Amino acid sequence: MAREALPTVLRREPGLVIVDKPSGVLSVPAPGRSGPTMTDLVASVLDVRVFAVHRLDEETTGAMVFALDEETKAALEGMFRAHTIERDYLALLSSAPSPPAGRIDGPLAVDADGVVRVVRSGGQRAVTTYETLGRRGKCCLVRCRLETGRRNQIRAHMAAMGCPLAGDRKYGFRPRAGESFSRVMLHSWRLRFVHPATGGQVDVVVAPPEPVLAP
Repeated sequence: MAREALPTVLRREPGLVIVDKPSGVLSVPAPGRSGPTMTDLVASVLDVRVFAVHRLDEETTGAMVFALDEETKAALEGMFRAHTIERDYLALLSSAPSPPAGRIDGPLAVDADGVVRVVRSGGQRAVTTYETLGRRGKCCLVRCRLETGRRNQIRAHMAAMGCPLAGDRKYGFRPRAGESFSRVMLHSWRLRFVHPATGGQVDVVVAPPEPVLAP
């Protein structure tokens, strides 16, 4: 496994580790896909068994936490279900959202094409708060906080507002003259929570790989 492919360890605590996920790596195994996952890569870095307790999309970068034992795995999974872990993301939108800050409470469901979208009835409750940080050329940088953690939640919510993420063709982004994005421009910027065993505050912020995503 190439050294340059290994993720950077941001912080290690009793029973858990937080790493900087690169783009282009699956969090966990997926049907029909081969190659190392983040679980494999983190285990290789630490030379111990690790457990994934949440997911980031393949192209999403940034902070991701793994458990190092079964007890911490169960505790962290419970915290994610209870939404007691603060998760802040940086997202580059194709246009400015209106209003510039707000709270989206839009249930999500998988449509006939297998894409997660906002639905008027049914679906799973999904809540995202967002705040505009500034213009980036034709695009707009926002900070998003997840109150729930559904698959593709930020991507689906922003697309439903008419502001798909830059680079996100799946959700309707189409590049304009002079625009070129190598991935969906979404970055897991901050994780903050109380350690389930020690009671200490864990607060990790990781800079995005692209300057255009810097707050």
